[in-house]
Amino acid sequence: MASINQDELLTRFAPRLHFDALERWRPCLADAYTAHSTFLDAAGEALDGSPPAEPAMLANLEELKSRLDPLSDGPDPDSLRRSNELLATFGEEQDLSTAGTCYGRLVHGGPGAIFLQYWLFYPDNPCVLPPGRHDGDWELVQLRLRESGAEWEATHATLAGHGKPVTRTFRSTDGGPDVFVAIDSHASYFVAGAHPMLPLSDVCTPASPAATPAVAPIPVAPDKVDWAHWHGRWGIDRGPGTWLALRLGLRRTPSFMRRLNKVGAGESPPSPGRQGASWSRPRAFQARGTQRRGTNVSIQRLAHFIGRLTWPKREPEVTVRAVAPNSYEIETSSAGHFARRVTRVSVSFMETRPDGSRRALAMQSVPAGRVAGPFEIAHDGPLTWRAAGYNRLRQRGEPIAGPGQ
Repeated sequence: MASINQDELLTRFAPRLHFDALERWRPCLADAYTAHSTFLDAAGEALDGSPPAEPAMLANLEELKSRLDPLSDGPDPDSLRRSNELLATFGEEQDLSTAGTCYGRLVHGGPGAIFLQYWLFYPDNPCVLPPGRHDGDWELVQLRLRESGAEWEATHATLAGHGKPVTRTFRSTDGGPDVFVAIDSHASYFVAGAHPMLPLSDVCTPASPAATPAVAPIPVAPDKVDWAHWHGRWGIDRGPGTWLALRLGLRRTPSFMRRLNKVGAGESPPSPGRQGASWSRPRAFQARGTQRRGTNVSIQRLAHFIGRLTWPKREPEVTVRAVAPNSYEIETSSAGHFARRVTRVSVSFMETRPDGSRRALAMQSVPAGRVAGPFEIAHDGPLTWRAAGYNRLRQRGEPIAGPGQ
């Protein structure tokens, strides 16, 4: 009989994460986020004593309409500005050369089977082009292991992209699956490239080798009085679907209401323990992912075929110039014609620190064919950047590496 050592198994089978070339976030612990956040009650009023938010979360565990505000200033009509502020607040200690830290959990799945869950938290779901951004982001990678003699062997991997699972067979006795993390949405995929969504496709074009995140146990109390089981939402968003769900007292925003969020913003998520089958019934969650796989693959193939007719092929020229200390302007050209024409360019700025680690600084999205700025980008180490062009259909071209990349 194979022994069960939760920490050892979670570390051994941790996923190998591939991040997009322009991605500014790595998964992290939620401690700094809850420590900095204000707890908003059902009326949207700040609760006395927060931040930190965790005591209020535990004292108001069942309050469906409560939310966290990580910046303590409510929603910002400029979504890019808010994302950059979140990055400055919570991203300073992150190292883009690593895969960060995720939460791990082991669930018994019946005789001879267990499930490993990796919950990945990001302080922001930026989305370089609105709509879609929201504060806070929880993603999930799940593995099923079966007993094989004195060993445990992985048999299936389930990825929860936008809450909709896809399951594939995955065989391994040592090492986790390769997971491709889409830019900004952080949705997980089994392969790199574009994954059509509406209104903005998910894309992951890695520029660095994959890395395995550190794994910390998710803090679950025996009586379920913990932030993993708090009923509220992990941030502020401006989506009308979320507003309507809160007014109706719904635990989660139904799918038809989430479509309304695409008008203004995405949906800040509930806690892991309040995400239904993905937490409480991992076997059923895997089965749902298996059922979806066939439909998902056929739809993806059709969408890829159609998308290639308009996908931007030509890269715009991008120049970043210093106009003063820590102040830069961006000059871009348009590229392509008709539906393939690049109309907007997003530039992700990073710095290299003395110890060799890399930190994300900001993202700026500017119209193509113009000079934009100046933008204040404070940095101590050498500044680097990567860029990509988007057409009017919000399809993204290949990443463009700046000098020194």
